[in-house]
Amino acid sequence: METELPHTRIRAIMKSSVDTGQVTNEVLFLMTKSTEMFLKHFAKESYQHAKKPNNLTYNHLADLVQENDNLAFLLQIIPQKIKVKEFKALLEQGDESSESSSDSE
Repeated sequence: METELPHTRIRAIMKSSVDTGQVTNEVLFLMTKSTEMFLKHFAKESYQHAKKPNNLTYNHLADLVQENDNLAFLLQIIPQKIKVKEFKALLEQGDESSESSSDSE
């Protein structure tokens, strides 16, 4: 049975974990196949939830991750994009809140 993702890359990712011991060919095949199945499902779900489904964009993926609790492990990997202006405002709010908390001590 063929897989679409390269086994060598999946093995390298698995080996990068400290807890991973020897990776057998059977385990490698299962991980590769399950990763492919997950990516296909993830893309399909994102496409179905898209408001304008003529193409799939990063924002579609990020929206699905935000809405689905089962995908919470991807929140830091696929965050929603924000504009620089919004990011600066968040930083300023953080600075103000840290200053006010240190003033009250």
